[in-house]
Order: sequence, then C-alpha cells, then structure tokens
Amino acid sequence: MNNYFNPQQPPRLLLKSCALGLMMCCAVGCQTFGGSGKGLSSLNPFGSPSDATASIDDVKGPMERTILASNSQSIVSTASLANTPEFQQYQAAKALYDSGDYAAAEKAFDTIAKEYALDETGQYRRRSLGNFFKAPSTRKAKYSDGPLREDALFMLAESRYKQDEFPGAEDVYLGLLKDYPNTRHLEAASKRLYDIALTWMDFKQTTNSEVQMAAYEENGRSGRPKIVANTEYNRPGFFNFFDKKRPATDTEGRALEALKAIWLNDPTGPLADDALMLTASHYLRIGSHAEAAETYQLLREEFPDSPHAKDAYILGSYVTQASYQGAAYDEKSLEQSRQLKSIALASFQDLSLEERERLEAELKEVEEAKIAREFENALFWLGKGNFTAVEMVCHQIINTHPGSFYAGKARGLLSKLPEYQKRNTLMLAMEGVTVADIPSIDATQTAMIPEYQPNSAPAKTQPPVAEPEVEEEKKPRFFPSWGMPKLRPVPKDPEEDEGSNAPPFNPNPGYDEAQPGKATLTLGQEPATTR
Repeated sequence: MNNYFNPQQPPRLLLKSCALGLMMCCAVGCQTFGGSGKGLSSLNPFGSPSDATASIDDVKGPMERTILASNSQSIVSTASLANTPEFQQYQAAKALYDSGDYAAAEKAFDTIAKEYALDETGQYRRRSLGNFFKAPSTRKAKYSDGPLREDALFMLAESRYKQDEFPGAEDVYLGLLKDYPNTRHLEAASKRLYDIALTWMDFKQTTNSEVQMAAYEENGRSGRPKIVANTEYNRPGFFNFFDKKRPATDTEGRALEALKAIWLNDPTGPLADDALMLTASHYLRIGSHAEAAETYQLLREEFPDSPHAKDAYILGSYVTQASYQGAAYDEKSLEQSRQLKSIALASFQDLSLEERERLEAELKEVEEAKIAREFENALFWLGKGNFTAVEMVCHQIINTHPGSFYAGKARGLLSKLPEYQKRNTLMLAMEGVTVADIPSIDATQTAMIPEYQPNSAPAKTQPPVAEPEVEEEKKPRFFPSWGMPKLRPVPKDPEEDEGSNAPPFNPNPGYDEAQPGKATLTLGQEPATTR
C-alpha cells in the first residue's frame, strides 16, 4: 500500500513541505518581522534599489500614534520603577526645569540628548570612545533609552522656549519631529511651532471679503487680486542683529518652515488647516500667486471640511485667474478659475448676498474673456489670409453670444472683410490687426455690413495685346554689379534669313545621276546607295 495515502501514517510529502516552509520562515523571519522596516523586498536579489525603500511601515495613523504614545509612556514608567541611572539623570534635569532654572535644565537635557543620539545603524547608544571599538551587537542600547531621549529632546526645546530662544527651540522641535515622527509630544510641539511662527511674522488669515479682483487689462490679461481691507502687513527684514527672539537671517523663511512642519507632520491635528491657511494668505499678500494657488489647492483637497474651505475656493479662484496672460495664451488657468467659482456658488449655501452677486459678476467676466479668445482666433486667421475661416468664426460669435461686446466687434470685422481681401496678405499680417482697429457695430446696424462673396469669380475681360519683348540687360542675382564687364548683344537683322546662304541638302552625298554606276567619295563621307 502506498504510504502517501495511508491514514495511519503521515504523508511524507506533506512532512517535507512543512519542514521546508518552517526553514524558510526561520531564515527570513528576523528580517521580515524585525524593526528594519524593509520586509521581503530586501531579499529580492533582482530588484531595483528603490524596492528596498518602497515601504509604508513608518506611516502611522491617529490610532497607531495613540498606541505608540501609550507604549512609550509605559516604557518610561517601567524605567522609573526600575530607577535606572539614565532615568535618574533625566529626573535631575527635570527637577531643574521645574524649579525655573531653565538655563541649567537646557544644558542637562542637551547632554542626555547627545548621549542617546542615533548612530549610523539606527540604534541608540552612548557616544563614547569605548563604544567605537565594540561590535554593533554589544553596543546596542535598550529600547527604554528611546523614549527617554525623546522626552529629553522635547524638554530641551521647552527650556529654550521658556528663555525666549525661539530659533534654537524651533531647531529642536523640528529635530524631534524628524527623529520621532510618531512622538507622543506631536500636538504640543505643533502648538509651540505655531506660536513661534506667529511671533516672528504678523500672519493674517485673509478672507474673501478683504480681497477684490482688478479689472482686465487692455491686452486681455487678467487683473490681480488686491487687498482692500486690513491692508497692513509688516514683513521682517532679512538680517537681524539685536532681537534674540528672531533668527539672525531669513525670519520669514523660518516662519514658513515652522508652519510647513505642522501640516506635514501632524496632518490630522487641529492646527494643520490653520497653518495652510496662514501660508496661503501670506503668499497672497506678497503677490506670489502661483505659490498661493498651490497652497489653496492643497487645503481644498486635504481638508474639505475645514472652516477655511469657502475662502480656499474663492481666493483660490482669484490667484489662479491671476496667472492668465491674455487671449493669445493658454486658457487653463481661466478655466480652472471658472470651475472654482462655480463650485463655490453651488456648494456653499452660507454665502452672503454680496458674495453671491460678486461671484456671478466675476463669472460673466470670465465668459467674456473666453469670447475674447474666439475673436482672437478670427484675427489669427485674418493674418493668415484665410477669409473664409474669419467669416465662420465671426458668425459663430454673433449667433452664440449676440449680446456680448465681441459680437459687435465681429460685425465690424465682417464689414471690413472685403477691404482686407483686396490688400496684400503679407502686408496685412505684418500690420497686425488688433481688437482696437476693428469698429463695433450694433445689431441694429447690420445693413452696414456688405455681403461677402469669397467664391465670386472675377469678370472676364479681353486678353491684352502682346507687346514685343525687349530683352533687358540681366544683372547677376547674388553678386554686385560693379566690377563685372557689361556685354551688349549683337544686333540682329529681322529681314535676314539665317538659312538663305546654306547649301541645299543632299541626302545621298557622292551620288551622280549622270553616271549611275560611279560614285565620287570624299574623306568623311559614306558611299551612297544605288537606286
């Protein structure tokens, strides 16, 4: 009987398969379930270098962050119960902070943070000369050192914040978020960074009621948004030599960096949308409309339920429309602005009557700008000499938008089309006809528009009498005429026949009719054939 099907004996193939699978799990288990975060992708010998880093193991959600924070807190509590030397050192620094000696506490926490800094392998160890000669397995510290250094970094930043050393405090807060993205001090660090940014810069959350769009320019370019209320906005200088609360250089850039760290590291926190709104308002006030449009777009996409969503749509339409350069350029920004205004009208029911009327008027201006693009297309074909296309575009504007400004311009262009048809196409293109050169004709004055017949054939006339050609002196085309001999043609007598003095043609040279049996040959002649 076959042993593989014996119910009393385990199948050999199944046992071998289980043993092989167990060996593979033991071989890769340390790397797959370890703390490296690389997973099985690091075991692929044929994978690209990017495969080893393509991991989302370090990305944590709100619930995971809460669990990790409670875990690190329990580890700290365990260390306090064990009363380790590291915890005693931390407690001594904490006592200095509680007593109000922030300078001494800063030095103590700085020492702890440096001793438990990360090494090149990502493990915690004391940075001493003796550890340099040890093997990595022996110099790895306990996991309890991680939360202690995390707390030491946070308290170091707090000590500097209490002394109004905001530049140094911001550096430590940013370093804390970099080394510990899921730190349990994330919310407190975000609040501190928000306060530091507001201290350095007079950030103002600009609303749509404080901004108005300027009128379109003469060349069709969109106007720029203008601040009409709460216009005061003080920007600090680049250099700072006396105020220790501010950085020595680039205060504005450091403040924006603090706001970026908030919404980048704590996107689910209570200050993330506020930080984005302050950043976008700052770009709007200084005239950086492209950066403002990107920030407003990020606010709309990532925080659709934010209280700043309405201003993000309306102000976002303003800064997006500001990139429109005119009818002769791309219409992408104009179309995006129209979509944002339409969404704001349809989505936000709490719009005031003034806001709604203003958005409706702005939508009409956008539609007028789109009609201007169609009329610019007609002028384009006019420069190309394609009068049939010009007529088609003009009639399309008149039929589709009869009450618009450019409908009158289209009628005016049709009235001048026969005149343009008679002119040289090249000269017409070089002249560059613009909108200002075309008269505007009202719909009641359509009788002024002559009928345009592009396919009419010209009247037949008698062909002109051909005049005798007079040969003129031909000058060289690519060379100057000086230094060249002037050759005159030899005059010809029209009465003289060139072939009158020529001998008669004899098809049989050397043949004599009087003596048919003889032939007179001359050198160079062939003998004649006999008849």
